[in-house]
Amino acid sequence: MGASSTCPCHHFSSSSILTKRTIAFALYALVPLALLHYLLSLPPTSPPPPTTTGVPSTPSPTQQAEAPAARCDYSDGEWVRTTEGPRYNGSSCGETIKAGQNCEAHGRPDTGYIYWRWRPRGCALPPFDPAEFLSAVRGRHVAFVGDSLARNQCESLVCLLTSAFPAQLVRGAGGGDGDGDGDELRKFRRWAFPSHNATVSVFWSPFLVNGTERPKSPAAAAGGLDHNRIYFDQPDERWAAEVPGFDVVVLSAGQWYLNSAMFYDRGAVIGCHRCPERNRTETGFFGVFRLAVRNALCEVITRIAATSSSSSSSSSPARPRLAVVTTFSPAHFEGEWDSPTACVRTEPYARGEREMEYMDLEMLRAGVEEAAAAGADARARGAGLAVEALQVTRLAAMRPDGHPGLYTRAFPFAEGTRDRMPNDCVHWCLPGPIDTWNEILLQVVKRWADGVGSDASSPSP
Repeated sequence: MGASSTCPCHHFSSSSILTKRTIAFALYALVPLALLHYLLSLPPTSPPPPTTTGVPSTPSPTQQAEAPAARCDYSDGEWVRTTEGPRYNGSSCGETIKAGQNCEAHGRPDTGYIYWRWRPRGCALPPFDPAEFLSAVRGRHVAFVGDSLARNQCESLVCLLTSAFPAQLVRGAGGGDGDGDGDELRKFRRWAFPSHNATVSVFWSPFLVNGTERPKSPAAAAGGLDHNRIYFDQPDERWAAEVPGFDVVVLSAGQWYLNSAMFYDRGAVIGCHRCPERNRTETGFFGVFRLAVRNALCEVITRIAATSSSSSSSSSPARPRLAVVTTFSPAHFEGEWDSPTACVRTEPYARGEREMEYMDLEMLRAGVEEAAAAGADARARGAGLAVEALQVTRLAAMRPDGHPGLYTRAFPFAEGTRDRMPNDCVHWCLPGPIDTWNEILLQVVKRWADGVGSDASSPSP
């Protein structure tokens, strides 16, 4: 089932996870006691000298220089109304957008969902600037790797860029429009931007590691495999083989881990979710999803480190790279997936209106923590790779209005309302909220390209 990985990747261990949790709980109990002891032992302090104006004195230039500039936490904020529309629409970028996410072309009557902007707390998020993005990746290759939400984000980026600069589809022209067997060409596409000698690609890899996908058709599933099989010790060579040519790689997955699956590592079954085999104990998917992100990042680090070593032995220096983990994007089904009212909201949730679900928080935590650990590993190995988490889970959770819903099909009410109507409450309309993902990605890429890097840890989930 694919070549064995040469990456010293981490393997699944339920006992190690239990041990880590036990240690963590012990530390949490000790920290308050240590802090209390420290505070009680402090000598009394004198009040600061008064100022002549009653206003606190301004720090000296030396003090100002010593204070590090705070990085913007784009994950915390609120959605606010705007009168400014998106840079593109369902007609101007219709050839790029998957039809099921082209809500305008499919007849969605309300357009309010495109007139919202994300406003982080304590900092500003500028609108997307195609010239800035392409200048930052001039002569470079940007690759999206993952499931259909990775493709959703990639198509958003291409639409944003082509609103100002022409692109050539150089791989994956034609093909179907679904996620299934007739859509292989759309799963692997590549665009060239001649104005900046830049490339944007998308690679289908719903598990990030090697796996066998269950068929989408119930009839096909009845005749054979009706669950996913995922192999955590094996890379998905469809994208991993091309890592040496990536300058920026965006990893995005998660939704496929909610499906029925058997999990394998080094030839042995390590667990299952919605276990399709008898006499198997349910293990859930949080641990294996984390393992998939970890091993995918490990594969990127190892292959880029090998490329960097080759470059260092030659006259040409190794070029810096960037890996980004787009965190889990929640679904918004209310009731049954095929109910006509499964996701019909037309406005975002207000800040604090609805708490995030436990599952979404755990998936977010896995992405953030594994990105931070991989960044430390890359630095220790001198791989020349920065790793950062693109935290979209919280801001995505607040946008139940941004999905295609019933408009995953064209003009769903043409024959009237039926008791059962398929909905898409997972993917995002284009244009729509997912464009904000790429506004944040632009800031990450600019910081990396400017040489600031991503050494600081991402904000905690």
